Amino acid sequence: MKLYLKNPVVLMLFCVMAGMFMTISFLETPMKFQVEGITLSTALGLGKLMFGLSTKIQGLFLALILIIIYISRKNYTKTDCMVLTVLIFILLLEQFWMLPVLDARVDRISSGLSLPATPLHDYFIYAETIKALTLVLAIILQFKTQPNEY
Repeated sequence: MKLYLKNPVVLMLFCVMAGMFMTISFLETPMKFQVEGITLSTALGLGKLMFGLSTKIQGLFLALILIIIYISRKNYTKTDCMVLTVLIFILLLEQFWMLPVLDARVDRISSGLSLPATPLHDYFIYAETIKALTLVLAIILQFKTQPNEY
């Protein structure tokens, strides 16, 4: 059995998106809180900036991927479309619900208000984890097999 690539550009976009996203979400974010001398307000402000920008860039990647998949749709299955739909859904949830609420909390905390804990931050972490796993699945799905010809 041989492996074939459905579309090298889609694979490249998924890989770059996954690398950028995972670096920001799972490396940069926790690391900034380890920097000596950084205040909570500054760390939260950096997070607000980075996640806002990262979400917009991910949206651009997914839009490009969607266009390319549509153009070369004969190579893609319903599973590919479902995985892409999950990624778009999570991104939309983050962009239009989670991040605006979390950004407002950052602004209030930065202005000196003390706020009670919210489960929304945990939901955001769960969404990021599901997005990471879904991106890995999307990368794996870019390869298809064809039986050996005898």
